[in-house]
Formats: sequence, structure tokens, C-alpha cells
Amino acid sequence: MDTNSERAGADQPAIVTVHGTNDAHPADSGELWWQKTSPFAETLSYELAARGITLAEIVPHHWSGANSDADRLAAARELAKKLKDFAASGRPFAVLGHSHGGNIVMEGLAHGTATSGPSSVVSFGTPFFTRKLKTVPWIIALFQVLLGLVITPIMIGYIVAVLDSETNKKVEGVIFFGALALTGVASLRAGLRKLLHRRRAERAISRTFNSRRWLVLHSPRDEAMRLLEAAAQLQPRYVTLANAERSLTAFASLAGVLGTLGLFGWHAPYFLEPIIAKVKAGNYGFATAVDFTFILLFPVVFGAIYGLVRLFSKIGGAWLYAHAANLLIHGGVVGAAYGGDAAFNLTSVSRVPPYAPDAREARIDALNLGGIDDSAVFLAAQKLYDGVVGSDAGEGGIGDPDLMWKRLSDALYHNAYMRDRGVIAGVAEHLAIGWGYRRP
Repeated sequence: MDTNSERAGADQPAIVTVHGTNDAHPADSGELWWQKTSPFAETLSYELAARGITLAEIVPHHWSGANSDADRLAAARELAKKLKDFAASGRPFAVLGHSHGGNIVMEGLAHGTATSGPSSVVSFGTPFFTRKLKTVPWIIALFQVLLGLVITPIMIGYIVAVLDSETNKKVEGVIFFGALALTGVASLRAGLRKLLHRRRAERAISRTFNSRRWLVLHSPRDEAMRLLEAAAQLQPRYVTLANAERSLTAFASLAGVLGTLGLFGWHAPYFLEPIIAKVKAGNYGFATAVDFTFILLFPVVFGAIYGLVRLFSKIGGAWLYAHAANLLIHGGVVGAAYGGDAAFNLTSVSRVPPYAPDAREARIDALNLGGIDDSAVFLAAQKLYDGVVGSDAGEGGIGDPDLMWKRLSDALYHNAYMRDRGVIAGVAEHLAIGWGYRRP
């Protein structure tokens, strides 16, 4: 056997595993694929041992597992710290990520805090996000950049002026204006980091990691990836032109009523004071009746407002309303599907990481997902059914939602990668090549 397999301690290879959405658990050991004693971990250890690697350690990376971009970015920051520690120790390491765990891996590598990256990365069924700053964060970032560009040179100028002056408080002046200058620099840096997020991410990854060592595994039978891809590609007409015209017509009536009441309320003293004065004087004659003719203005004002709204609808307002409503609704649907609750719009998904476009793509095109055939789906569905009918509550039944979810997810191809021996063997081969091991 290769003497490399005898290494231990600081040279012991580590495999950092990052789970996807709804797959969290507080324990390092367990049956979930990313835990140390899982069937996946045991099979991977066996395959690595066959390639001369007997001491690899599974190191789970815990995060909430929520469908939340804010949570994923927080998990990526924590992952970056973990990878930095591995790089500083000189210990060889690799990273595996499933589903949105692959996005966490991508963003973690993009932080670029480590002096060197992992020997290899593998992602299973990850719908990689393309990011774009949302409007408000973009405006804030631009303001930070402008603030830094304006404040910093002014404060430096003040420092120079203080040093050239005859004051006996030069130290205080330099400290004061220096602190403001550093604030400007920090503002400029923070703004640029947001505005240039993708460029910075690409440079950080290319500086520490050869993207050809990233193995991207996906399958056309992966339901989750197809669903998220379709969410961005579909452009359904939630609000048709006819819907918009009807909505604006209803709004025209409401606007007419509110506009009329508003006009009357605004000019009520002008209309009512003459009437009140005559009534108090006991004058109920023709003159008082004439004063009530202001009521005839109501239908005129209502008709004018109603007509203007309808005219706006006819000359393009209905189309504008429908277009804006469709954009807002579709953005909300995509945001909910992607968990887009952070500073970025998640505009689309891709099968390879956008920060590492040279990654190796392994598309499992066969009818079966790496050997997982339809019988596995039916078997998992049968287990789910048996669990439901076998117990009304408690373990195994409807009263155990965690177990119900596990059995249901077992029936998904999206979770089949880590159950297939052929896929695991391919992962082991990729890791062994990254670590420079040879078969014994």
C-alpha cells in the first residue's frame, strides 16, 4: 500500500460535508449522508481505502438548512473560516456539497480568506445562483463609494493642513481627521465589495483554487434542479391586459368617489358657510335652495376623474399596470422559491458555478441515476405508505413529521446521488486524484 496512506495527524485528509435545504441535524454522527457514520460516509471510506486513503475524516459543516439566502450566506462565512483553519494547518482537505450546500461552498470559497483552497470540490445536484444586488442595497453601496471618494481626500487634506500649521495640537488633529479618513476608506471598501461582488468572487476562487478540480454532478432526472430552473425561465401572464383594464376600471370608480369627497372636504367651508348662515337667519327661501346647487358638481368631478383614469388605461396604462404587476408577482414567486431574503436578487440558476465556469461537469444522462432506478423510488414510496398506515401517531406515523419528510425525500432523485455506489466511487476517485494518491 502507498505509504501516503500511513499519514496521520496534521496530514490526515479531511472531507468537509455541507448539506442542503431541510437536511440539518445538530449531531456530527448519524444516518444523514453528510454525517460521519452515514451509509454514504462508510461507502466513501471504503472506496477511498481502495485507492490508498485510509485515514480521511468526515467533517460536517452545520447550518440551519432553511430555504433562506441570508442563512446560506451566513453559513458560507462560517465555512470560509473553517477552510481558512484547514489551509493554515497545512492539512489536506476537500469539500462536498449537496443541493444548496453547493451554493454555500461556492460563496465560502468566494470569501478568499484562506491562503490556499481545497484539493478538490464535489457538488451534487446544486442549482447555482447568479446574483445581482437589489435596488436599495445597490443604492446604499453606491452611496458608500461616493462617500468614501469625497471624505477621504478631504480628510487627508485637513491632515496635511494641520501638520503645516503652527498649532500645538497637531497630534489631536491628526488623530481626529485620520479617524474620519479611515471611516471614508472603510465606506469606500464596503461599497466596492458589494458592487464588485462577482468579480471579487471569481478572483478569490481563481487565486486559491483550480476550478478544474471542481466536479459538478447533476442529472436530468433531478426534480429540484428542474423546478428551480423552470421558476426563472417561465414568464407566465399572471395579470392579462383584460384583467388590468377591469382593475383600472374598478379603480377609476373608487378614484372618482374619493376624489369627489376629497374636493368637497377641502372646500366644505366655501360651500356650506352661506347655507349655514341663511339657515341660522331663518332664511329657507329660494336663495338657500340655490346654494345647494354645488351638489351638481359631484357628478362632474366624479366623471372627470373616472374619465381620466379610463383614458390612461386605454392609452397604455393597462399594459403598464399588467407588465409591472407580472414583474412583481414573478419576482415574488422566484424569491420565495429561491429563498431570496438577502441583499441579492437571485436572478437565475445554472448547472455549473458561475464563479468557477471551468469546473468539470459530469451529467448523468443514463435512464437510471447512476444505478438508482425507478424501483428505488417505489420502494421509498412504499416505506412512506407503510409508515403512515402502520401508526396513527408517534414514531413512523403522521405524528412524526421529521421521519415522514425523510421517507418522502428518499423517493426523490435529488437525494439519490449519495445512495448510489457508482456515484460514490466517482467521488472517491476525484478526491484521490486531488490528493495525489495512487491505487495500491
